[in-house]
Amino acid sequence: MSDRVRLAGLVAAASLCMGPDLLACGDKFLVAGRGTRYQRPKNARAANVLIYANPASGLPAALQSVPVDTLLKREGHRSTTVETLEQLAAILAGGRFDVVLAASTVASAVEKLLGGAPDAPVMVAFCIKPTEPVTADATAPCTVKAPPKERTFLEAIDKAVLTHDKNAKKALARG
Repeated sequence: MSDRVRLAGLVAAASLCMGPDLLACGDKFLVAGRGTRYQRPKNARAANVLIYANPASGLPAALQSVPVDTLLKREGHRSTTVETLEQLAAILAGGRFDVVLAASTVASAVEKLLGGAPDAPVMVAFCIKPTEPVTADATAPCTVKAPPKERTFLEAIDKAVLTHDKNAKKALARG
């Protein structure tokens, strides 16, 4: 009997001494209000996003399933939407953008407008089935399949922002 009492006392003393260490093993997730958060963190840098939503390219129809403006605003980005190539050229000349979203069918025209400047915006091309036949050189490699899922859409924007920042750093280092 005395051995059982000693053993019980030893176990009780050990558990009291090890109490704080036991909470470090993952029990903290069981404490109320301290669960794991699976939300995507906001991007460290807000981007200026220009959306070239030409109705003939099919991009506006493909983006209807995702609330693009509210999604970008929620992540801290600012977006501007244009519908014609003339509007795109005018706004690119007057503003500073990090990312341009366009359909892959009109990508070559957008790339010509962006130019080859090191601080030029990075283009994110959406894979859209063309409604009209297009030439092979008019399409660009696709970055995102349309209609996009929110997560892949935001990952493509974040990747483009990182590419833009790397290009700008390289330009500063050269010149």
